Amino acid sequence: MPLKDGLVKAALYARVSTDDGRQTVANQVRQLRELAVAREFEIFREYTDEETGASANRASFLALLRDARLRRFRVFLITDLDRLTREGAAAGFAHLAELDRYGVRVVSLGQGWLDYDPRIDEDPELREMRNIQTAVALTWAALERQKISRRTKAGLERARGEGKRLGRKPVDATGEQVCRLLGKGTPMSQVAIKLHISRRTAYRLRDRMAESAL
Repeated sequence: MPLKDGLVKAALYARVSTDDGRQTVANQVRQLRELAVAREFEIFREYTDEETGASANRASFLALLRDARLRRFRVFLITDLDRLTREGAAAGFAHLAELDRYGVRVVSLGQGWLDYDPRIDEDPELREMRNIQTAVALTWAALERQKISRRTKAGLERARGEGKRLGRKPVDATGEQVCRLLGKGTPMSQVAIKLHISRRTAYRLRDRMAESAL
């Protein structure tokens, strides 16, 4: 069934990984909000992950699939298929098929052919061409991840050869400090700035405090 813009709820999904400096979650979310406004979709929820796309075990992505299964939105907005996954074509098609089973239409800024088009949906040859295009995009995303991984490993080997210290820098901040600032109503982004740590580290320290309190 074709979607009528302005009558459906949309989920926004943005993802960056620690080794991907090309985009930020904030930039992706801004683009997707603009797309939702242009298409007159009602934003149901914004899901964001700061994790590699090599695995589907991402907190917000799993929450998105759960809400899709519960039919809480009809449209899934992403900036590019590589934000959905970098696992390869097979895994990518599995995710798309799962969303399709839940009645969710994927709209991607980078892959316009995924959007609803009755000419494609009703023509077997055009559907096959869309599948080929999608497979190429998903495969390219996986290859790009492998290239990034090889480049990272080469950089680490070079650093070891130069005698540089590897690994994370020691973190001086504590979970108590993070929770104290959060308790005062300080946003997590500001907590990270005040304590000179990344937001990922701030979340990790907070979660460890919560676990130790159980």
